[in-house]
Amino acid sequence: MKLDFSVAVHSILYLDAESPRKITSAELAKSLQLNPVMIRNILSVLHKQGYISGSVGKKGGYLLERDLADMNVGDLYDLTIPPILSYAKFTTGTSKGLTPNSDDPTDISGNIGETLNDLFTLADKDYRKFYHRFTMTDLKADMLNHGHFETLVN
Repeated sequence: MKLDFSVAVHSILYLDAESPRKITSAELAKSLQLNPVMIRNILSVLHKQGYISGSVGKKGGYLLERDLADMNVGDLYDLTIPPILSYAKFTTGTSKGLTPNSDDPTDISGNIGETLNDLFTLADKDYRKFYHRFTMTDLKADMLNHGHFETLVN
């Protein structure tokens, strides 16, 4: 999985904790232990969607624009991890049409990729639906008291 979702969540929680102080991408990068360029790419997405405000330059920095309670975790996940159309990197076998027997449903190598893609697509839908049950307030609560999610889903 790409780190984009984790970077977005970490950044939002950091900005919330440090509010109302402006936070630079360099400071966020230190907290995330990642390259500032990667951080700025995700911050740009969050900025365009109105989650944060900010400016670059010597006096630049970022501020949170929404309350954590108004940020749905599933929406952030959908924003940062678009639905995957191909899970090819997670499958084995050959692509359809590349093997002599690829139209033969018993040819495992020629059919397993599509079958696993079907399975992964269904799992991804459930995963996304699960994330939509929570807000960033829930993530903050679990961060402060691990096990909070358990109380919400049971």
